[in-house]
Amino acid sequence: MDKRIIVDSSFNEETRVAFINGSEIEHFEVDTSSNKKQLKGNVYLAKISRVEPSLQAAFVNYGKERHGFLAFNDIQSDYYQIPHDDKERLKKKEENLRLELKEKVNNTEETQKNLSESNVPANENLSKNENINNNESVDTKE
Repeated sequence: MDKRIIVDSSFNEETRVAFINGSEIEHFEVDTSSNKKQLKGNVYLAKISRVEPSLQAAFVNYGKERHGFLAFNDIQSDYYQIPHDDKERLKKKEENLRLELKEKVNNTEETQKNLSESNVPANENLSKNENINNNESVDTKE
């Protein structure tokens, strides 16, 4: 069978290509090279519609009912770094939280210590002290 490719570029805005096998058209394609502004590569502001961690990419909606695919490697590192002022503010918050937690831990340790001391009966403290004094006195007598 006779296979041919026929190209029709008689129009300035349009090129037609047909793949013919014998007397049948297998595939027909029309390429319009109108003065439409190409949107590829011109994304400046977009909304992330979905993040795919397994692909290390995000699907973005950049308007005009268009969606795109943005790989993590295509993002310049400056865009996802925390600004200096925000970083300083976060460091201060973190330091304040650490101080608050440290105070809470110290307060709970003090209260536990006070509770444990108040639970020991006074007689036991005296008897322990007497035993120590008796042992000392026994040691000195020998």
